[in-house]
Amino acid sequence: MELNRNGTIVATYELTPQVETIDRCVDLLLHEMTSGIQYYSTRNGAVMDRVCDHVPFVDESVRGEVVSVLGKEGGSYEVTFSLPAANVDARLGGLTNLWPIVAGEVFNFYFIREAHLLDLQLPHSFSRHYRGPAFGIRGIRARVNVDDAPLFGAIIKPNVGLDVERAAQAAAHLAEAGFDFVKDDEICVNPDLCPLAERVGRISRALDEAQQKTGRKMLYMANVTSDFAALEEAASTAVTAGAGGLMIDPFCTGLSAIDFLRRKFDVPIYVHRVGYGLHSLGRDYSVSYEVFTKLFRLLGADFSHVGGIWGGSANARQKVARYLSLLRNVEPGDDAYRETWPVVSGISMESMGEYHGFYGNDTLFLEHIDIYRSVSAARDKLAALKSCVIHSGAGGAR
Repeated sequence: MELNRNGTIVATYELTPQVETIDRCVDLLLHEMTSGIQYYSTRNGAVMDRVCDHVPFVDESVRGEVVSVLGKEGGSYEVTFSLPAANVDARLGGLTNLWPIVAGEVFNFYFIREAHLLDLQLPHSFSRHYRGPAFGIRGIRARVNVDDAPLFGAIIKPNVGLDVERAAQAAAHLAEAGFDFVKDDEICVNPDLCPLAERVGRISRALDEAQQKTGRKMLYMANVTSDFAALEEAASTAVTAGAGGLMIDPFCTGLSAIDFLRRKFDVPIYVHRVGYGLHSLGRDYSVSYEVFTKLFRLLGADFSHVGGIWGGSANARQKVARYLSLLRNVEPGDDAYRETWPVVSGISMESMGEYHGFYGNDTLFLEHIDIYRSVSAARDKLAALKSCVIHSGAGGAR
C-alpha cells in the first residue's frame, strides 16, 4: 500500500483549464479543497473568490499547497496538491469525508474543461485506521490448500434460471471437478427463485458433501451488495448460512462498505468492480482505477478485479501491471498490508498460457464455462487450463 510519508494527503490530477489561466484554476481549486471559495452570479457571469480574502480568521494550518504544475501536450497539466491531514479525521469522516475534497467540485467547476484524478497518497492516520485484507494471499491459500499455483474459479448465475437446488448442483460439480473457488453473479443477491439464505445454505451443504469426496473445501463467496441499511443483515444471513466469504460492489454501496464488512465479519472479502467504467473511463472527467485499486486493498479486499490483457495495447498492459503491483507489493514497516488476490475473468484455452505468464501464480482466474452440465465437463476444462499453466512456465508479473 503506497502511503505518503510526509503525513499529508497528496492528490495528483490531469487538468485542462478553460476561461481562466492554469495558475488561477490551480489556486481556486486548492482553496476549494481546503479553506473554501465562494461564487455568485452576476450579469457578466459567475465570479469566484477565495474565502480567505474575505474573512480574517482562516487558520494557516488548514491551507494546503501546490506541489507542482507540469505542462502536457494538448493543453493539459499534471497538477499535484498537498493537503493537510488534519483536515480529515480518519475515524470520524474517513475516506467518505475525503472523497468530496479530492473528487468533488474539481469535476464541476466552469473553469476546468477536463479533470482526471490520477493518484492519491494517504497519510499514516489512514493506514493506522484501516486494516487492509484480513486474509490476503497466504491466508486464502491456507483455506483452499493450494500452495504454489493459481486459483481457478467460476460464477454461479441464478438469474439465468437456477433455483436453489440447481445452483447447489452447479457448485458441487465445480467442487468435485477440483475448482478452488466459486462466487455469486454480481446481479444476484436475493431473487425470488434463489433467495440468499436458502441459496447459501444449500450450496454450503453441497460443498461439505463434495469435500467428503475430494478432501478439499471450495471457497464460496456470497453476494451481499445491498443498501447500507440492510448490508449487515445480508452479510449476517450469508455468513450464518455457511458462506465462506462475502462479495461486495463498492461502486453501488460506497467504498466504506468494504471496511464495514472487514470489521464486522471474520471472512474473506471479494470486491467486484461492476460500474467502475462510469467513474474511471470518462473522456472528460474520471478517477483512475489505480486510485480505486489502492483503496480497495486499504479497506480490506482479499480479492479485487484487475481486468484482462488479451488483445490489449501496451498501455493497457502497463495499467494492469500497475494494478498488480498495488495489490501485491508489501512495504516494510508498520504500514505493510497483506496482499490482495488480483482477479481475472474471461479466460479461455487460447489465452490461458499468456495470461499465466503475465499475471503469475498469485492470481484468481475465473472461467466462464458450462458449469451446469456435469462434473466430467468441468474436470476436463480445468485439466486443460492447468495444462496451459504448466506449459507457460512463467512466474508472471508478481
